[in-house]
Amino acid sequence: MIGFFKRIKNSLIYRIRFVYLRLANNYWKFITRILISNKRETKQRESLFVWVPVWGEKHINWFFEYTLSSLLTSDNLLLVAKKKNIKICFYTKDSDSSLIVEQMESQVCNYKYSLQTESNFNDHARDMMSNFMIHILDDCINNNALMLIAQPDIIFSNGTVSNLVELSDGKGVSVSVAHPRVSVESLKKNNIDIANLSKNTLNMVKVAMKCKHESLLQADETNDLNSTTSGIATRQISSGLAVIHNLPAVYLCSPIKDDLSFFKRRPGFNMIDKTWPHLLFRQSRLKVVGSSDIAFVIELTSDADKKPIVESGMKYNDQYLSCGSYLPFVNYSNVIVGLWRSK
Repeated sequence: MIGFFKRIKNSLIYRIRFVYLRLANNYWKFITRILISNKRETKQRESLFVWVPVWGEKHINWFFEYTLSSLLTSDNLLLVAKKKNIKICFYTKDSDSSLIVEQMESQVCNYKYSLQTESNFNDHARDMMSNFMIHILDDCINNNALMLIAQPDIIFSNGTVSNLVELSDGKGVSVSVAHPRVSVESLKKNNIDIANLSKNTLNMVKVAMKCKHESLLQADETNDLNSTTSGIATRQISSGLAVIHNLPAVYLCSPIKDDLSFFKRRPGFNMIDKTWPHLLFRQSRLKVVGSSDIAFVIELTSDADKKPIVESGMKYNDQYLSCGSYLPFVNYSNVIVGLWRSK
């Protein structure tokens, strides 16, 4: 008799749990349909437009000495050009246009280029970079092109650009890469040939780890006093540096009209690495690369710039605690453990 009642009890508990399972599954399916869509345009893109927003003599020189040199390595633009048309798209201030033309004409670079200046844009109800971004997105959409974001303080390791294009083309996704800041002064102090740094990825990672900017030095999550609340947490492991990067920047974009509308509706450019990835994530159009073997990018930074906010009691923290409304995307990227491999 006791066994009979136990079977009835177990059967009732099972049925209650089964009903709960069905209700919970249907609830989360409903929520997911509201929050997540699939807006991928899965077509092959005919071209790659390299977007270069740059002004000021220092950064123009940086682009031509460092960024362009990295783009012209064997497995970056040279490899992509076997399948796609390449155009380098400069956006600058009026006073710097002649310097860019002069530098571009003196380069051994066979790619077409275009030049847009600030006076070409009449909408002053948003910042200049937003106007530049809207124009390049529109240009890419109209010309069936992918967009590579190539600021003048960025160096791409050899193979990074072609890998990003391969990961995106035909899938309709944009690709983010977790990247470190590297000290310009430290590179020069150690007599690093910055112009040729990108030719070997493993060596580039080693140099980046040797010449860390303070923002990267202070990101070690094993220290009680660290800067991990700013979004980057690191830990040394046997093969290199393990990295949790809560705000990995988009470098390769497969633009659609929704991206254009997103920036047109906003007055500033700063949402590019926070709010915009929300849109890409919600529309199933985002991939994040955490391995330096696939893509490795460094951002040249002067020691006096981008000083980190260091706080105590943050040992083992890897969360971006200033995220506010960016929490959904940050929660997603926080689960990814990347590796910058130096061995």
